[in-house]
Amino acid sequence: MNMADKLWDLANLVTGFASAQSLAFIFGLVSDNLKLVKGRDAHWAAAIGTSIFTIGYIAAVVWCGYKGQSIANDHTGIWRSVTMGRVFTIVVFDILATGTTYVHWRDQNREQMND
Repeated sequence: MNMADKLWDLANLVTGFASAQSLAFIFGLVSDNLKLVKGRDAHWAAAIGTSIFTIGYIAAVVWCGYKGQSIANDHTGIWRSVTMGRVFTIVVFDILATGTTYVHWRDQNREQMND
């Protein structure tokens, strides 16, 4: 296995982990397993933390894509397309997690107002 293959696998691993982490976070919020996420500040912290990790995941995937392109010169178009797809996937899952965080906060506010 050459270095380009290892970078390809690493980028896939990062993308998969980012997606799985977002899904686990969403599931935790929706099922009320994350008891500490209450109030505006906790929801803001969760949204900011998710976004910071998303930036890190995107940086890792782009770095793998850039290095992979430079090693596999004959497949630069493929590397570029797949890297953009990976970035898109990570961003979509971040949007879902951030949206779920907002909806969870909004629902908590409604419950508090009805009590």
